[in-house]
Amino acid sequence: MASQLLGAWRYVRRPTVRGVRCVLARDDEVLLVRHTYGDRRWSLPGGLMRRGEDPGATAQREMREELALEDVEWRTLGVIEFLGADRARHVVTCFLTEVDDEVLSANPVEIAETRWFPQRRLPEDRLDGTGAIVAMARRA
Repeated sequence: MASQLLGAWRYVRRPTVRGVRCVLARDDEVLLVRHTYGDRRWSLPGGLMRRGEDPGATAQREMREELALEDVEWRTLGVIEFLGADRARHVVTCFLTEVDDEVLSANPVEIAETRWFPQRRLPEDRLDGTGAIVAMARRA
């Protein structure tokens, strides 16, 4: 019942959802994750911004929580906006960094699975906007 009410509210109100997605690159590959909650399609790691939180601080916090990455130097790729399947307007700030495989430690509470994919051969079952963000990273 609560999810139906939330869906109806989003359809009428069309709120703005702000978040970050982080491209972790290794050679010609990118890391995608499957979360343990919400949409289970492959996605770039990241998450929602807290009220008043800077996008860079969100990226640092989310990568610490999801993959135990500390003090990462992020390159800002830009912002993408799209209307999600939830009918909300999504504003996503995108970041890029190069990482080594050894530094990643997925938090099993948040991350069900991680996998490296070639940038030009992403899986079909991926979250909205993932392909566009990876393309931005390739051009950077």
